[in-house]
Amino acid sequence: MIKVLHIDNDPSHHELTKAQLSQLSDDIALELANSTQTALVALKDDVYDCILTDDQLPENDGIELLKTLRSNGNLIPFIILSEIDDKEKKNFMEKAYFDDEFHIVVNFFHFDLLSYWIHRLVDKYRQLLQADRLKMDLFKSPLEKIKGLQQAMKTLTKREMEILNLMGSGKSNKEIAEELFISYKTVKNHVYNLFAKLGIHTRAEAIHFAIRMKISDKS
Repeated sequence: MIKVLHIDNDPSHHELTKAQLSQLSDDIALELANSTQTALVALKDDVYDCILTDDQLPENDGIELLKTLRSNGNLIPFIILSEIDDKEKKNFMEKAYFDDEFHIVVNFFHFDLLSYWIHRLVDKYRQLLQADRLKMDLFKSPLEKIKGLQQAMKTLTKREMEILNLMGSGKSNKEIAEELFISYKTVKNHVYNLFAKLGIHTRAEAIHFAIRMKISDKS
């Protein structure tokens, strides 16, 4: 199953996209976020395989979110829906300042092409994650940043460390709450606090960070 976070302030367009994709493929699950801020919160609470947005959001054109994710080492597949032509697409994507193979612009209402690119980018991303899972090359940071993160870990409370380790094992906030016998809201508060202390922005980063630290401790 491919879990896609769809950022769109128009619920009717989301439902249309969801319905069309379901006719083309039975392995794509679309979840709605009505703004980039809501999307950032969702990325902290869950793990997604792909982000789908458009260039007509009231707050920005999707590029700023892409910049935020890429500058933090997150190469999650990113698709921008647009009505621009091929020449404008090139100029549009050059604004992103990123040279990677995991983001692309697709024309609105070309659902067959959209389905193709979701599968292609996610397959490529998963292959890269699988190949580099132990080395964590995908999220490799400069030595200074790693040392900074190690220092930041020392500021985590015992409970925050427990939650980070459970996130690293793939548990959701709900599962963590059940295992630690605390409320879901309490878990979310701890997650936001440890994100702030570690300077990370998504749950995927937290999981890779937790795995990396376990590998470092054993080496």
